[in-house]
Amino acid sequence: MALTGQWREIDYKKHSIASYPVAANTRIYKGALVVVRNTDGMAYNARSGNNSTDFFVGIAIETVDNTGGAAGAKRIRVAKEGSGVYTGTGFTQTNVSAIAYATDENTVTTTAGTNVAVGHIVEVLSSTRARVRIDNLVR
Repeated sequence: MALTGQWREIDYKKHSIASYPVAANTRIYKGALVVVRNTDGMAYNARSGNNSTDFFVGIAIETVDNTGGAAGAKRIRVAKEGSGVYTGTGFTQTNVSAIAYATDENTVTTTAGTNVAVGHIVEVLSSTRARVRIDNLVR
């Protein structure tokens, strides 16, 4: 029903942290790039070559070990804003502002291919380490 001028309490939530059910037999470490697969709705570590089934949901803020557990037996909390430092190869200063794509939960590349976009490179720390800001590409 449309509001007609009378204020009411809303259930507003700033989405800086969200929680997702973890897939069966999956361990996600703190700091990992986390995706949810549209095939089952469960959280997994990011992986290479699956941009048609995976969507990026954030950076793990805790370690969750669901090894031996059923799908959804545990949940993972992820940060949906901010940045993290990830590994890769061949980073140069010209990569600042480039889109970063996950090849696994701790590695990014600037080559799209079929990898999932996870953020923008905001700082190049070395040829093998870059800071990635996730705010604009997290779902």
